[in-house]
Amino acid sequence: MKVLLVLHKALSNREDFLKKLEEELNLLSRVIGPDSIYAVIPSEMKDLFDRFPELVFIRNDNGSFLYGLYKGLRKLRGNHVLVLDPVERLTKEKLAQVLSAGKKNVLSKGWALLRLMDLDYVIRTVEKYREREGSMEEILEEVYKEYGIKYEIL
Repeated sequence: MKVLLVLHKALSNREDFLKKLEEELNLLSRVIGPDSIYAVIPSEMKDLFDRFPELVFIRNDNGSFLYGLYKGLRKLRGNHVLVLDPVERLTKEKLAQVLSAGKKNVLSKGWALLRLMDLDYVIRTVEKYREREGSMEEILEEVYKEYGIKYEIL
């Protein structure tokens, strides 16, 4: 399983953003491992290279959430992917829910667990909407409408 943090322009204005991000990365590193964490960042956040050298960075040219999601999912194709929107806080309990989900597709506010066999369908759907603003919930609703793949909401 790989973890994809989708950072976007709207986050760069938040003052407590870096502290929250550091706490989440510590939690993810302990539970999932530091080699499995990827971050999609816009050009405004280039200072994160020096602050978090253990992350694998993917460039988000557009700066929007959906474009970053598209770029990250394309890079991580071939793995189960846990997508995180750092706007929502990730706790130990939420992470335990994700890891105990087994083979289910799971969605909650701020994160989604995308299984390998459904990932191509999600990528195709995000590709259609990548130039717009939107959320994970909207994309997975479209995946359900087009392909009938359901996500359990926690």
